[in-house]
Amino acid sequence: MTGLEPEAETTAAHAAPRARRRRVRIAAAVVAVALAGGGVAWAAPWHSDGSPGRSAPEPSVQTVKVTRMDMTNGQAINGTLGYGTPRTVKGAGDGTVTWLAPAGSTVSRGKPLYRADDRPVPVFYGSVPLYRPLDALNTVGRDVRVVADNLRALGYDIGSQPVVGQTVTVTVPAADTAQSGSEQDPASDQSASGGDKQAPSSGPSPSASEAEAEAKQEQEQEQDENKPSQSASTTSQVRVRSGDGVLTDSLIRAIKRWQSARGVPVTGALGPGDVAVLGGAVRVESAAVQVGDPVAGPLLKVTPTAKAVTIEVEATQVGTIRRGDPVTVRLPDETTAAGTVASIGTAATPAEDQGGGTTQKVTISVTFKDPGKAKKFDSAQVDVEFVSETHTGVLAVPVTALLALREGGYGLQLPDGSLTPVEIGLFSKGMVEVSGDKIAEGVRVVTTS
Repeated sequence: MTGLEPEAETTAAHAAPRARRRRVRIAAAVVAVALAGGGVAWAAPWHSDGSPGRSAPEPSVQTVKVTRMDMTNGQAINGTLGYGTPRTVKGAGDGTVTWLAPAGSTVSRGKPLYRADDRPVPVFYGSVPLYRPLDALNTVGRDVRVVADNLRALGYDIGSQPVVGQTVTVTVPAADTAQSGSEQDPASDQSASGGDKQAPSSGPSPSASEAEAEAKQEQEQEQDENKPSQSASTTSQVRVRSGDGVLTDSLIRAIKRWQSARGVPVTGALGPGDVAVLGGAVRVESAAVQVGDPVAGPLLKVTPTAKAVTIEVEATQVGTIRRGDPVTVRLPDETTAAGTVASIGTAATPAEDQGGGTTQKVTISVTFKDPGKAKKFDSAQVDVEFVSETHTGVLAVPVTALLALREGGYGLQLPDGSLTPVEIGLFSKGMVEVSGDKIAEGVRVVTTS
């Protein structure tokens, strides 16, 4: 037995380094983070008593290259495909509704949206409604610009418009001009009209000086009557600002030609209720009144003519979404279409959440860059993917190459078996952003698949 001891010692001496090496390998063992399932598994081939177990056969090594790419991170929110959020069109005036554009119809510039007292009320494009009578020469304002732009677009010659900074003289008839003529003193009316004059006094005739004074008074009164009334009109100097239009003679003549072509009274003047000013062509969603109802008040609900996606998001999420942000819409047939955030509501409304509580919701509208992408569907539930963060030109590897180190953090295994720690960034579509001392574009790392 003593002759075998050196051999046993030699064998033990050789085995110790191998065991230490194995323990070192096991201590540094890592596993891929199962991000898709949210779980992390540890490969630890040790028995409960601390002794190493039998190692499983090592799988064949597969490698991938570290690539440079742009990565984005975002969230998907459910939305409803349709024609966007309806808006209400209100009428003005004292008339009666005699016709309404039917639901589902499209009404564009110059076409009637409804009739008031059987007078067609057409659509004009713009952002400022007609809020006052436009009947005084050289009236200046953005509402006048709406009239000028639309008549020009409809093919009418409106002549030239004063340039920005130019000053024009506006003459406005006094509101009480006609009324003042009908409320004169009865005595003066009687005298001016030549009616029955007061009988001459039977008293003594006036002296010469009194007669002269009376004649002078009558002369001054006659001169005052022949003078133009100072209250008949008022004038003011108005400077044309950016966005203003001016009611010139040429524009008034264009209004008359347009009125004549429509078969309405040719006055050359326009006012509230004569046109419906909208942002563009509209699709009639539904009617709010019936024929025979008063025209003043809500009449119709209209939507844009192009399809859009309406999304209800929590008010706390609105800060991460901005108008103009690009989005991707996933349609029911699994195709995708590029879109843009067109509008974000400013009013939060209470809505029931999944837990039975109440949360504040804000409406967001998304339009398509290519409306033809959504032409297959009139309405549907869709997913809208928002991009919340973008990193350009970063290094990335498949998520399956990422290893969780026992001592903490993450690493990648190189083909020679060595490990190198890495910092991770964005995750997107099965890829993860990585950076580290030994990580560069084109470097190969081990992956499980």
